[in-house]
Amino acid sequence: MKALNFFKNASLIFIFFLAISANVFAQTPQYYNSSADGTPNSFPFNIAGGKMIQGIIPPGTIINPAPAPAGSIAKYYVRIASTYPLGPATYTSFYVAFAQSTITEFSGAFFAGPFDTVYKRASVTLTAAGGTWLEFVLDHPFTFDPTKSLIVEIGQCGVSGTFSGFSIAQTVVVPNRRTYSVAGCPFTYGGQQQREVNCGITFGASNPVFSNTWCPANTLPNLPAATFYQASAWIGDTLYVQAPTTAGAGATTIYRYKWGAGWTTGVPCLTAVAGASLTTCNGKLYLLGGGASVSTGSTNVQEYNPATGTWTAKAPMPAALSAHGSVCWGDSVIYVIGGPYTGAGTNLNVHYYRPASNTWGTITNSLPAGQGRRAYAWGISGNKIIISCGYNTTYLKSTYVGTIGSDATQLTWVAAPDAPVALSRPGGVGSNGLFFVIGGDTNMTAVKNNKAFVFHIASNTWLTPIQPNPHPVSNMWAAITAKAINDTIRIFQPGGYDGVAGISSFDMIGCGGVITGVKNVSGNIPADYSLSQNYPNPFNPTTKINFALPKSGLVSLKVFDMLGREVAILVNESKTAGNYIVDFDASTFSSGVYFYRLEADGFIATKKMMLVK
Repeated sequence: MKALNFFKNASLIFIFFLAISANVFAQTPQYYNSSADGTPNSFPFNIAGGKMIQGIIPPGTIINPAPAPAGSIAKYYVRIASTYPLGPATYTSFYVAFAQSTITEFSGAFFAGPFDTVYKRASVTLTAAGGTWLEFVLDHPFTFDPTKSLIVEIGQCGVSGTFSGFSIAQTVVVPNRRTYSVAGCPFTYGGQQQREVNCGITFGASNPVFSNTWCPANTLPNLPAATFYQASAWIGDTLYVQAPTTAGAGATTIYRYKWGAGWTTGVPCLTAVAGASLTTCNGKLYLLGGGASVSTGSTNVQEYNPATGTWTAKAPMPAALSAHGSVCWGDSVIYVIGGPYTGAGTNLNVHYYRPASNTWGTITNSLPAGQGRRAYAWGISGNKIIISCGYNTTYLKSTYVGTIGSDATQLTWVAAPDAPVALSRPGGVGSNGLFFVIGGDTNMTAVKNNKAFVFHIASNTWLTPIQPNPHPVSNMWAAITAKAINDTIRIFQPGGYDGVAGISSFDMIGCGGVITGVKNVSGNIPADYSLSQNYPNPFNPTTKINFALPKSGLVSLKVFDMLGREVAILVNESKTAGNYIVDFDASTFSSGVYFYRLEADGFIATKKMMLVK
C-alpha cells in the first residue's frame, strides 16, 4: 500500500498512499540495472494478440547510480530504446506483477510464483519517447529484498493505436533470464532467452497523505436494512455487503454501495449464510463458509464475477467454518484462518485457496499453540497477515503477525504486543503498513469498544486509538474494509450489533484536516543529519518541514505544544537515506507556538514554529 504519519491530537492518523494512477509518465528511477539500448525487443508490448514475459533481475544487478538497498518499491520502470518510441497505444488487461526468489535463471517453464500484482488496468494507454523510462506508479508498495532476485511479470491481452518496433531495451546475458508466452491470451509458454530487461525502481511514496478521524454520524447513507454477522469487500468503486437478516440468520442478500451514489441491491448469492467472510481476489468476490446460523458453518465457496453479474459455486473448503477470517495475497492466494464458531480454540490449521486452479491446501497446525480463535480481527498488508483479539474460551488481546514465504504454503508467525483491550467480535483491516481493530465486545457484559486501535506493523507498536466511534458495535469480524477514496484512506463500518439489535448505520474513518505527506525529494545522499526551519513560518494552516538523512534507519519526527505534550507524530518508521519534505496541515490545531523534534540514530534536533489563524 509507504510512509505513515500518526497524530494524537484529535485522534488523527496519517497514512501515506500510492494513488492508483491510469497515467504513466517518463521519469528517472532511483535505482536501475542499465539505461543502455542493448539489444531491443518488443515483448510484451507491440503485440496485437497479447503477450506476457517474465524477467529475472538477479541480486547485485540493480546497481546504478548505487546498489539498491532494502525498501518498499513504489514505482517500476522499463527502458525505452532510443530507436523505437512506444505508442501511444491502448492495452487491455494490462498488469505488472512482482515476486522474489533465490533462482537466477529460468529452466524451460514459467516461474510459478506466487506473484504480487502491483499494477493492474482493464485498459491503459502507454506512450514514451525513445531513450526514456516508462514509469508505472504501483497500486501498492512491494517489499524489496536485495539479497534475492526480483522476478517481474508483465502481460497484456490486446493493443490498439500505434504499436510497432523493438521498443524495450534489453541486455544480452548468460544464463536465461527472460521467458515469454506465445501470442494470445490466455498465456502459454513460448520460450526463454539470454536477455535481461533494462529496468529500474524507486522507493517510498510521493503522493498526498491525509488525516483520518471518525466522521460524524449520518455522514454516509444507512444500509437498506439492519444487519449483523455481515461480510464486506470492495471491488473498484463498489462496496459489496453480504447481509444476514436483522436477527443474524443466514440470507442471500447482497447490498452494493457505490461511492457518491448510495446503496442498491445486488445479485443474491447462491446459498444463504451468516458468519461468512468475503474477500476480493483477482477481480472477483469470494464468499467463504458461514451457515444458516453463525454457529453451524459450512464448506461453501461462492464466487461472484462483477463483469458477468453471476455467482458460481467453487471447490469447497477443507473444513466447515464460520466466524473465521480470510485475506487475499498477491491477487492469487486466499488464506483462511480461524473459526469455526464452536471449537475454534483447537483449530490451528490455515487453509489456502488458489482461484486460478480452484484448488485448496492446508498448512497443518500453522498457528502457534493456544492461538486458535474465532470472531477476531484480521488484516493483510504486503506479505504480513495480522490477527488480533477474538475468543477461544476467553476474550483475547493476543496479536500475531504471520509472514508469507516465497512459497504460499509457508507462514511464519511471531507474537506482537497485545492489543490495548481484550475483545471478542471486533473487526479488522490492514492498509499501507497499518492494521486497524474496530468495535467488539469489551467484556462479558458486552460493552462495546468505541475506539479504533491502530497497529504500526513496521515498528511493532500500537498507536494512539481513534475515537469516539459514533456507533460502537460488535459482530464485525468480516465487515470492516479499507479503500482509498480521492487519495484518502477510508475505513468503513457497515451495520453491526449495538448490544440490543442489528443496526443499519454506515460509519467511516476518513474525515478531518488534510496532511500532504512526506516526500523523498532527491536520490542524493546528504553528508549529515539536519532539520531545517519550517516554511512558511508563521503559517496558516500549512507548512513544510525539511530533514536530511545520511543513512537509512528508524526516524521519528514529532510535534509538541508549549507544555511539552506530544500532539502529533509526523514520521515514525524506517526511512532510506535522502532528503525529505513533510507537508503539514494544522487545520485542526489552535493558534500558538509548537515545537517539532527529529530523532534518528542518536541525532536529535528541535525547532520552533508558530501557527497563526
